[in-house]
Amino acid sequence: MKVFLAFAFREQDRSLVDYADRLLASQFVVSRTGEDLGGEQLTPAVQSRIDECDALIALLTQRDAKVGGGYTTHQWVQDEVGYARAKKKRAIALIENGVDVGGMYQPNEYIPLDRVNLLPVLLRLSETVGVWKRELGRTVKVQILPLPLARKVGGGDNGVRCSHRLWHQGTFSGWTEVTPVPEGGGTFVYVNGVQEEHLIQLKVEEKGKVWQSTATSQWMQVQLSAGGGR
Repeated sequence: MKVFLAFAFREQDRSLVDYADRLLASQFVVSRTGEDLGGEQLTPAVQSRIDECDALIALLTQRDAKVGGGYTTHQWVQDEVGYARAKKKRAIALIENGVDVGGMYQPNEYIPLDRVNLLPVLLRLSETVGVWKRELGRTVKVQILPLPLARKVGGGDNGVRCSHRLWHQGTFSGWTEVTPVPEGGGTFVYVNGVQEEHLIQLKVEEKGKVWQSTATSQWMQVQLSAGGGR
């Protein structure tokens, strides 16, 4: 899983960014930022990075004091949140106390950010990332058998198409085309978005011929025999 961290490039926010980055690393999540792109605006390069990620976390921290109370925040960070949501990405904003966003985040879940009491903030962010990971599922590596068919499928652009679908509680997903990868030990496909309870089915098509597996458990079966142990 990849998450884009949207934040202001300011020294006073560096510790918050570090905490968020360490939290993501502890959950084996890769973080990306727009920091090395050097601009305080939503550039095509930043958009491309957001496109490559599965979700976005935004730090909407205090910027300028407003007449009458409250603070503005960083427009380019808000633009990054808006872009991610327009692309149907998972996104959550951490909004610092006192920041006035004009109610624009009320329809969406957000996390109030209190610098003095960060533990509840980080716990809630960790729970959110955990939910995202469960929703996205895992990537499962599946070997194609029998070997003669696997060699044909792994031979490159030869008119052979391979696809998979997932089964859960009596319902199949649609077929999704996958690219077989010939590796040492066989030919494999990588199936994304697999939940613990899913069964996986593969299909290979070539010039009117179809090979299709049964919907199979993703868990390995181990056959035990009596004797031979201590």
